[in-house]
Amino acid sequence: MKNWTYKRFACAFAGVLIASLASVYIAACPFCSAINLTFSEQIKSNDIVVIATLLEIPDPVDDPDLEIPKSLFEVTDVIKGQDTVRDGMKFRSLLVGRYDLGENFLVMGVDPPNVSWSTPMNASSRVVKYLRTIQTLPKSGPDRLAFFQDYFEDKEPVLAFDAYDEFAQAPYEDVVALKDRMDHDQLVAWIKESDTATNRRRLYFTMLGVCGNEDDVVMLEEYIKSGNRKKQAGLDALVACYLKLKGEAALPLIVDTFLKDKNVEYVDTLSAVSALRFHGTEVDFIPRKSIVKAVRNLLDRPKIADMIIPDLARWEDWTVMERLVQMFKQADDETSWLRVPIASYLRACPLPEAKKHIEELQKIDPDSIKRADFFLDFDDDEEEQDEENSEESAEDSEAETTEGSSTQELEEAGSGKKNQSDNSPQTDAANTDPLMQGKWTETYVAHRIAIPENADSPNSADDNSPVLNKAEAGSVAMETVEPNRENRKAALAAQKTQRLSPVAMASIIPVPIWKIILIPMISSIFIFVLLWSVISGWFDRLIY
Repeated sequence: MKNWTYKRFACAFAGVLIASLASVYIAACPFCSAINLTFSEQIKSNDIVVIATLLEIPDPVDDPDLEIPKSLFEVTDVIKGQDTVRDGMKFRSLLVGRYDLGENFLVMGVDPPNVSWSTPMNASSRVVKYLRTIQTLPKSGPDRLAFFQDYFEDKEPVLAFDAYDEFAQAPYEDVVALKDRMDHDQLVAWIKESDTATNRRRLYFTMLGVCGNEDDVVMLEEYIKSGNRKKQAGLDALVACYLKLKGEAALPLIVDTFLKDKNVEYVDTLSAVSALRFHGTEVDFIPRKSIVKAVRNLLDRPKIADMIIPDLARWEDWTVMERLVQMFKQADDETSWLRVPIASYLRACPLPEAKKHIEELQKIDPDSIKRADFFLDFDDDEEEQDEENSEESAEDSEAETTEGSSTQELEEAGSGKKNQSDNSPQTDAANTDPLMQGKWTETYVAHRIAIPENADSPNSADDNSPVLNKAEAGSVAMETVEPNRENRKAALAAQKTQRLSPVAMASIIPVPIWKIILIPMISSIFIFVLLWSVISGWFDRLIY
């Protein structure tokens, strides 16, 4: 059992690492993740961007101690940095690969006047035209996306990748606003092609959910029921698309296929939960109460029920409290990880019964309660600090306003603000409710398993991205009741079960923290001593 515990920790840490790397890019497409920096981002982050012609390729050197010779280039087109470089200017840069003289390359540089040049990238005339055009596009919005959708499956991979990355980082509402300009038939054709990359299928399913129709529902149902890995590639986006087009009537098939069936693979269930989480949190096409009722079915599968307990707390479903308490009491070695999320759920619950259950469960497993309380205290400190900063900013702003305004002007401004608030209660709720302020993030990764990255898996990460991704934007159906201090603490308590970090992962694993710290330290010392012994012996042989 101890070996299995460490294996779980290793898998969990791997999953957190993948999620951390992927979070470098803010993927607003709910099931997409950008692979690289877009051309626009690269141009913005560099001081100089030019198109240069290859003039000279140096002869290779055999001496490894000599510096690798650089190729000679001549600037033919300046895209950025006209104040620093000009046409006809020559420079040297390290060229990787074999090319013919006279070919054009995209080269970027930083820190003029002593420019440090990047590795040149071969650029055709189409790439040059593409780079020129994106400089004229709006910074955001559907008008910008309309240009990139024409390059999804371009014959030049570099353009196809860039177009995908642009969509992966675009706000979801911009994708929705593009509905009338989407090529529906082309999206369906790409989805049906068996060799379409999984990351692109996710994007195409997301777009089809925006512009699809009833005829597409039949195709999606066929894919869901097929059990074929290729047809189900990008399963999370496939299920989300199906839910979007069919609405609440689509839930029975998803529940029966992925939630109730105990023989279904874990990654398939995780994909379905990801899609349901998107519909329950980011958009309001399906009533949330129906989403909550659907995910409750996973409580019948204790070994994986932990993946939806944070959602039940976030959606304030306190009807399952007694059931979760019993699951805490009945947890064994195979389901012990349920106890921390259950404790956090109870901490989030505002009902008086929850406090009594906490006191009762603390006698059974005080360590799990302590772990839940640790993150609650940590988040409360952060929240209090944020409130103090907000109050200081508000006081400064009020002081500046008062200094330049008369009493009558302030009364008029206050009256106008009150009227505006009365006319838009949802806006006020959005400003006060931590749920509406983006406090909840869709970065929940199951802490007992790392998602396999094979192309045949429906959740394959051939785009080097985790299965679960968040939408940057989207209308969210939330109650408009302004929360008090206790409700905010409750929300933050539930949130911690979704915030993953190496420390959080360590708290879930039933291993003392001192072991997690001490074992790697001892291992490092042992490896250092071993290496030092080898190196010392090598020097002794060299000298004698």
